[in-house]
Amino acid sequence: MLRRALVTAILLGATLTACTDEAPVEDPFAAFVSGWQRADFTGVDLRTPSGQPLAADAARQLLADTEGDLGARRPVVARHGTATVRRDNATTLAGVDWTLPDGRHWAYETTLEARRIDGRWAVYLGAATVHPDLPDGKRMTLRSVPAARGVVLAADGTPIVSDVPVVYVGVEPRLVRDVDALLQRLDLVFRSVRVSVDVSALPGRIKAAKPDAFVDLVTLRQTDYAEIERDLAATDGIATRTGTLSLPLTRTFGRALLGTSGPATKELIDGSGGALKAGDVTGLTGLQRRYDTALRGTPRLEVVAGDGGDKVLYTAPAVDGVKVRTTIDVKTQQAAEAALAATTKRSALVVVRVADGAVLAAANGPDAAGYNLAFQAEVASPPIGVDGTAAGFGAAWKLGADMFTGRVTAQGVVGSPLGYAAAAAAVARGHWSQPVLVTEPSPGPPATDGPALSGPLTVPGMSVVVRGDVAYCVYVEGAGQDVTGPIADAFGKSLSR
Repeated sequence: MLRRALVTAILLGATLTACTDEAPVEDPFAAFVSGWQRADFTGVDLRTPSGQPLAADAARQLLADTEGDLGARRPVVARHGTATVRRDNATTLAGVDWTLPDGRHWAYETTLEARRIDGRWAVYLGAATVHPDLPDGKRMTLRSVPAARGVVLAADGTPIVSDVPVVYVGVEPRLVRDVDALLQRLDLVFRSVRVSVDVSALPGRIKAAKPDAFVDLVTLRQTDYAEIERDLAATDGIATRTGTLSLPLTRTFGRALLGTSGPATKELIDGSGGALKAGDVTGLTGLQRRYDTALRGTPRLEVVAGDGGDKVLYTAPAVDGVKVRTTIDVKTQQAAEAALAATTKRSALVVVRVADGAVLAAANGPDAAGYNLAFQAEVASPPIGVDGTAAGFGAAWKLGADMFTGRVTAQGVVGSPLGYAAAAAAVARGHWSQPVLVTEPSPGPPATDGPALSGPLTVPGMSVVVRGDVAYCVYVEGAGQDVTGPIADAFGKSLSR
């Protein structure tokens, strides 16, 4: 009887030791966690889910195949608590934290399992280790769905940049019969709607493309495309696709200031830190480029099992893009552009309200699609009749757009049309105040107001006018007041209508 009790006590003691002695498995679990974070399991004894030995190189490949799109972003893996041991089997919880492309975090718990084989602990590695709901043989795929892009608003809340229907016009090489005839036809068709398209490189692009490829030519607003739809439909080789893009009110409305959007270029994708991928729409120029992150918003992200995405492991909701509010007045902008319509030279017309410095219009003449002459031209002038520094030339502005704030020189001043318009408003107001363009999101605290300012402002070579509560500057490259004067007069008359 005593012997049986002793044997029972010994067996019970052995069982309790097996259940509570956690030390032997802690080191292998710690090594596994470290190896997972580094994607390097050198020195870790591993097994497949079926119990087969798994070499370090094979484990690295299995991990890469399973982590899929997230593999390049190493997770932070940490043990949660201590291991639970049942004879030759042990489990422990681990927290896994992934940083996704837009900075959001996906965190979850998974169970690590190990088995004691020939006195050594081996840790299992499979799909369910990486994520408990990931089926064997499946990889984690990251799927992104763009958020609704934000809009740019005029002072009265009118959208001046918003999503509009567009048509992508291209060429399908296998449908082209005569390349030279195609070039002549396209030049004629596009000129009929005053759209400039450089087709000089098209023959080489057609030759290098696959027969069924879509060789992009131009993106047109649906309204512009409608004017030449029949002509393009009758042109051999032409193919089209439809979509939407964030664009200004019209093809010319504030284009150099407001900018354009379109498919992300390789340069933008490479510099986005993973926020952009091929096919994404992004701001390319102007305010759309400067505020692209805010306008683009945050896409909906999903991590799914496999390329088909039948099983969703994680979803982060989209956050729509913001509204960028400006001081632009639609009617004033349209009047400024109409005043410059007749000139064939590069030109600009900037309008600033005297009372508060609000920029009401920033118009640019021909060939200014990608360059905002109104804000960035560096135009030299002899002394302007007032202190250039007091008139704001060279001050540190925070306008919310790329600009040249000017400088004072021994010969006078150098400034942009915006700078001269702001100086005229300053004289009319009695002191210089920083012009205002973007009100939301705030570009930052404005520059300090200037000292008292008075005297006649004279700017040879361009027309700088104060009319009522507005000050405006008309600049035409390579021309004088004999050219800018009539434009300024015509614009001034439009203000009183």
